[in-house]
Amino acid sequence: MSVCAAARPAIIVYGKRVGTTLSVCTDNNCPVHDPRAAAREAADPAPSMAPAPEQETEEEAEERKQQHERRQSEYREMQERRAEERKQEEERREQEYEAEQARREELRQTRKATFERILANAPTTFSAAQLRILLRALVNLDPYTFADDVAEEIAEVDENERRTAEEVLLAAIDSLGDEKLTGFALRLALTSHVAIPRDGEMDFLAEAEAVFLQPQPKKASSKKAGKPTPIKATSKKTATKKKTAA
Repeated sequence: MSVCAAARPAIIVYGKRVGTTLSVCTDNNCPVHDPRAAAREAADPAPSMAPAPEQETEEEAEERKQQHERRQSEYREMQERRAEERKQEEERREQEYEAEQARREELRQTRKATFERILANAPTTFSAAQLRILLRALVNLDPYTFADDVAEEIAEVDENERRTAEEVLLAAIDSLGDEKLTGFALRLALTSHVAIPRDGEMDFLAEAEAVFLQPQPKKASSKKAGKPTPIKATSKKTATKKKTAA
């Protein structure tokens, strides 16, 4: 049976009362507590000393012992090298994971900003293309969660809130001015689509961005640039008269 060499004594505290002192393993690759480390050790066990023959001289016994020590040293070096490679691989994966999380967080913030810009620039009436995108987004909502998502988005946090999500939304609609109804319709349709879509899913927020945040064409200047006034060259005769007068 393997013995954990990395176990360290630790005092376990239950509430305010000190409990029993236990041994806690501090090795991330302990073959006793880590099944993966145990599998690696089973696949590549540590070398054992060869059994002594029936007739062995002292010199032969010493040679067998030295061979065993050399094999053990080579085995330890190999294990240390592999452990360092595993450590570097784990660090690389951790860096990749952190980079991916940072990328996704940046993408979430970008999508949130896009959503807010769509609401801020909501038209008072929808064009046919805009209405089509609105309906597509509505059709693809989860009927069991979208009301909760929007209510959570617009309602203030209140522990004493007893209204249902539908009641919160109806109250919000009743309090809106006519010019803000289209913006609320966009909020209903797009709130659940702000999250990053999974692979293979349609991105309805991107579709809405394409039709609701189209770049406005630049207006042509009404005034035409005037032609430069040519400078009249002074004739030699005129210049001579001025010089004589002086």
